[in-house]
Amino acid sequence: MSQSDAPLFGLMDLVRAAFSLPLFSLFLAAVIVGAILIFATRPQVALRPAPGGSAEVIRSVQTRYRIERVALAITAVLVIVVFAVENVLRGYVLHLGELLPWWRFATAIFVAALGLGVVAAIEVRGATPAAVPFLSGARRTWTSFGPRVGLIGGVVVLVAILVTSIAAGLAAYADSRGDSAWLEIPIPNEETIDPLRLHFYGWTYGAPVLICAALLAAATWGVLHANASRPYIRPEAVAAEKDARRVVARDAVRIATAAMLLGLAGAWRLIASAGTASGLVIDGKNDGAPYEVIWRYAELAAAAGWAAPVLEVLAFALLLLVAVRIRAPKVPAEAEAAVADAEVAR
Repeated sequence: MSQSDAPLFGLMDLVRAAFSLPLFSLFLAAVIVGAILIFATRPQVALRPAPGGSAEVIRSVQTRYRIERVALAITAVLVIVVFAVENVLRGYVLHLGELLPWWRFATAIFVAALGLGVVAAIEVRGATPAAVPFLSGARRTWTSFGPRVGLIGGVVVLVAILVTSIAAGLAAYADSRGDSAWLEIPIPNEETIDPLRLHFYGWTYGAPVLICAALLAAATWGVLHANASRPYIRPEAVAAEKDARRVVARDAVRIATAAMLLGLAGAWRLIASAGTASGLVIDGKNDGAPYEVIWRYAELAAAAGWAAPVLEVLAFALLLLVAVRIRAPKVPAEAEAAVADAEVAR
């Protein structure tokens, strides 16, 4: 290797080290979201005026949905903060020794499930009867206001968590204490040497993730169902309420998807760190040369390791987009003008 190649390898090592840190993914996501907010040409979503509607009606809609919007933003912030604090404490402060932190990959998912459960409770308690009884049209279901692409993406991530947790759990090795958190790789043609055992994403981690993912799926369904089923305030507020409900559903799906992405990315990181091991050196054996050790799914593990930072950046970006859009949607200019004209006519 020439001297000119040394800086290149040093830079690649630095980049690889940076992307191995979840907090660097958070920093990168913050930069991306900041750029989106600065350079995006699309204006902030405004609630649509309905025939006979006014700025006062739209403001009443904003008031009705303000608590939910704030609760969703707080949930997004809490998922980020709790994930970051747990990552720092576990990695740099706490000395866990042989203790296996089973909550490691389930933390973000549990916090999101708890937050969305609170949002669902707020929706149920705030479901007041319509001021003026009227027929609101077609029957509404939990998918009525949910973003189609977002719902499909969330289901794909949920399936990925299920497949990853079950497959890794079946491949894991349980030690004498019953902790299924190890990967056992035999040494080829060396029956007298104990297999290589590495820390792995087994049932010790996968079971809590699956439980929390089920809670999160239930909480997300609860938010979407309550969001769709409650009655509208009055006929002239229907259009504005539909827009507000789409925002609530979108943000809830984003939070759920992001939390599952964080859990999935962490699982893939651990699988990659164990599954890509390639050699074992034993003092006094094989003339000091390493024994070749290759897991049969090493290529999949390597691919998962490269994909994990991408999932983290996407997850943090989704959470930040929810957190920064806490401000109420704009009142349309035509509705404001209608109120102004009415006040002048008085």
